[in-house]
Amino acid sequence: MTIRLIWYLISITTICLILINNPKGSNLSSFGNRSSFISSTRSTQQTLQFIIAFNIFLFLFITILSVLFLYIN
Repeated sequence: MTIRLIWYLISITTICLILINNPKGSNLSSFGNRSSFISSTRSTQQTLQFIIAFNIFLFLFITILSVLFLYIN
């Protein structure tokens, strides 16, 4: 039950981060907001892409763990 909750949280977080990441845009203007909350500097984009890749890896790892746990029990 706890693994499933973590799995859902990671999947929702990953989807949100992918939607926020816009390498071609200069900021979050695609959402109608011209604030400088997330500027499009190279380091920010690289950090965001690293976090997305880490979340995807974590999602796949937890998926494999849950399948193995299902087969063990």
